[in-house]
Amino acid sequence: MNFLLIGTFVSLAFGGLIYMASENIFLCLFIFLLSMAFFVFLVRRQIDKYRTKTRRYHQCYQFINSYLVSLSIKGSMSAARESSYNTADSSTREIIDSIKDFDESEKLSYLCKYFKFDLYRLFLDTVSLWNEQGGDILSMSQHLVNQVRLKEEYILFCESTNRSRLVEFIVLWSLTLVILISLRFALSQFFTHIVKTPFYQISVVVIFLFLILSIYVMVSRITNIILEGWKDDEK
Repeated sequence: MNFLLIGTFVSLAFGGLIYMASENIFLCLFIFLLSMAFFVFLVRRQIDKYRTKTRRYHQCYQFINSYLVSLSIKGSMSAARESSYNTADSSTREIIDSIKDFDESEKLSYLCKYFKFDLYRLFLDTVSLWNEQGGDILSMSQHLVNQVRLKEEYILFCESTNRSRLVEFIVLWSLTLVILISLRFALSQFFTHIVKTPFYQISVVVIFLFLILSIYVMVSRITNIILEGWKDDEK
């Protein structure tokens, strides 16, 4: 809902700005409707995929860490799973609740359908090896823990970098649009001569189309986080 409000607000702003720049109500409606469709059918879909992917990895990261620590202390897969369950989010709990009748190994294997990451499959192999041969699970999983932690740090770094990119993008395009609108008032006499010309009208539309394209490119870049094993069409 918040994203729809933001998309609506931005679309209204684009429509208002192009009306101020062109004094053409049809161009205003065209840009408003195009912007709304763009945010609803492209940007929202891209961001939803990104949020699902990163949220699922955070859940996977928390589950693996909690499970391995508990398994090291208690030496029991059921106790480790119970401990991970208690610290898990509601979505993960729902998945575990739906497989109560499975044995411990089957439960972990089933969660592979939810945590569709290569690191979770490595986690399964490590726990399976411990279950067969015994040993110190923390020593056996040291490489796994390091890789999971590094990937979590990578996501956090990307999120921080993306915020900086977003601020820069907004500032640069805001200045561009402010300059465009300011020219109308600074060169008011010249503006009255060119505002109705086809070349000027087309030029204004091209600027806003380029802005919309720039937003799509920016969103594609900031949502392009590679998490091995995950596909963007995952549910």
